[in-house]
Amino acid sequence: MNKTTEFDLETAIMTVWATCDDLKLFAEAYYDGPREMTIDEAFGHIDGIRGLLELRMEKLYDTYKRKFEIDQYCTDPKKLAAREQWMSAILKTEKKKGKKK
Repeated sequence: MNKTTEFDLETAIMTVWATCDDLKLFAEAYYDGPREMTIDEAFGHIDGIRGLLELRMEKLYDTYKRKFEIDQYCTDPKKLAAREQWMSAILKTEKKKGKKK
């Protein structure tokens, strides 16, 4: 697998910003288009843009995690050991809270 670069992260951010262009295009078509858009058509377009934004954000977040080696992309043994220790401490605290109730 190739190393994720700053360029990859920047590209993912810029792609998310494309949603602004999508919304501008929709608004222009809705208000000044050659034909009137029905409510169902407008909702379909907005829901489609929402779906694209969600996909773009998922890709951006995954690129971010790859770049900074977070979660499943972490390979540093020291970081993995520290995460295990931290999670263990959290679970112990949660168990103690559960017993007090």
